[in-house]
Amino acid sequence: MNASQKDKDFVMAVNWKLAEQLVKDGKGVRTPGKHYSNWWNEETHSSESTVYDDVLQIDPKDHPGLLYFMPCPKSPHGCDVDPTGNYIVGSGKLAALLPVFKFDKIQKAIADKDFEGEFAGIPVLKYESVLHGEVKKPGLGPLHTEFDGKGNAYTSMFVSSEIVKWNVESLEIIDRVPTYYSIGHLSIPGGDSKKPWGKYVIAYNKITKDRYLPTGPELTQSAQMYSIEGEKMELLLDFPTIGEPHYAQAIPAELVTPREVKFYKIEENKHPYVSKGEKETKIERKGKEVHVWMTCIRSHFAPDNIEGVKLGDEVYFHLTNLEQDWDVPHGFAIKGANNAELLVMPGETQTLKWVPTKVGMWPMYCTDFCSALHQEMSGYVRVSPAGSNVPLTAQTVSVDAEM
Repeated sequence: MNASQKDKDFVMAVNWKLAEQLVKDGKGVRTPGKHYSNWWNEETHSSESTVYDDVLQIDPKDHPGLLYFMPCPKSPHGCDVDPTGNYIVGSGKLAALLPVFKFDKIQKAIADKDFEGEFAGIPVLKYESVLHGEVKKPGLGPLHTEFDGKGNAYTSMFVSSEIVKWNVESLEIIDRVPTYYSIGHLSIPGGDSKKPWGKYVIAYNKITKDRYLPTGPELTQSAQMYSIEGEKMELLLDFPTIGEPHYAQAIPAELVTPREVKFYKIEENKHPYVSKGEKETKIERKGKEVHVWMTCIRSHFAPDNIEGVKLGDEVYFHLTNLEQDWDVPHGFAIKGANNAELLVMPGETQTLKWVPTKVGMWPMYCTDFCSALHQEMSGYVRVSPAGSNVPLTAQTVSVDAEM
């Protein structure tokens, strides 16, 4: 309600160096607020969390010079900085123009205390004092801007479904191309860095409609790649994408290939339930929990026949892929599992929880084709009634597994 009632809203400028110094000086207040910091441990192939009970808050009203507001028309969506760091583009999605602010002018306005007032205790800089200029009639519904490192900017226009190319210094429009349809984000390789690779721009569109075969109520998203080497943009590729991309980044392939992980080294696997060979596989009961240390390799599981699981047990399959070759993942699924399946990369360990719902033989199998003997990668778990005295055992046909 009334979210778009004003002609101008704000872009916030943060003096992050001052904020950093305030933290070092012990300023601010610890405020209760439980939150999690989640990260992926490459050694254990597991997610880990650090839990914090509070957060440090610095009130800008108590620390003048920390925050400033800059008026920006209208309902700003994206705020993008050019490679030089001197130009800031505010994209008001309901505005009929693009304001471009200049860092040098912002600094001067702050030094001169050139304010037009304040909002919530934060000084508001005068619009004209911080403005480099406005791009007139760029299109409808500007959202985001990328830069080619050659002095040009490329802005997505959601309503008019187009990319508009314009010069950052002169603010003149150079070119525009249609997108299909309703572009949101866009990407130039390195476009958010100091040195973009200004060869292509990719449009990530929110609406697909008639671009591809209708496979259901939900369609793939639509994208286009354009060449921006010349003055005019040229469509090179029209392709579908899965999910609606947000702030997708692109870099040259030669920066990625030397750093790619083709497989996890099995000797460096520190997962708590890793089996670094078939001789390390085993099965253990811990009350109602049954833990199975398993391995997979072309083309069998070890173990592949398990007995002694009882109705009411929770079974944890800890599966290690023993392959040490590129692009040889193995899948694992067992009938009745609520969490679908695993896809385990070479040298990786993953865990699947399974709770059997009835007595009987339950098949388990590999879900990712790996070799001509892929269908041999299967096995069974026999589930006995609760309270039965069937011993917990695990067997496999592999001669390397001493089970």
